[in-house]
Amino acid sequence: MNFLQILACSSELSSILALVKFILNAICTAIPIILIVLIVLDLAKIVTAGNIDDKLKKEVTSKVVTRLIFAVLIFLVPTIVKLVFGLLPLPGDVGSENATWRTCWDNAKVQW
Repeated sequence: MNFLQILACSSELSSILALVKFILNAICTAIPIILIVLIVLDLAKIVTAGNIDDKLKKEVTSKVVTRLIFAVLIFLVPTIVKLVFGLLPLPGDVGSENATWRTCWDNAKVQW
């Protein structure tokens, strides 16, 4: 089997893409949940602090904003991957219609 056959959405590539898709979905689910829990803990830190000084408020606010930005970026990763895969043609099927990595990505399913 040569390299172009592997790239042409073969069963081997499909199984690799299925594994990558599974890991990506797990990451895109777990990381935002962890970030939300950390944001809640940071906000609880402000609430439980008796005297709120500006330094603590700025520190926690910057952490919350940074974590919210990361959560949004993590949610956008699957969309970016689908967009990139939709633009790239498969090397073995350049002349055929729907010959993109996106079709291979969409058809990849985890087979346990």
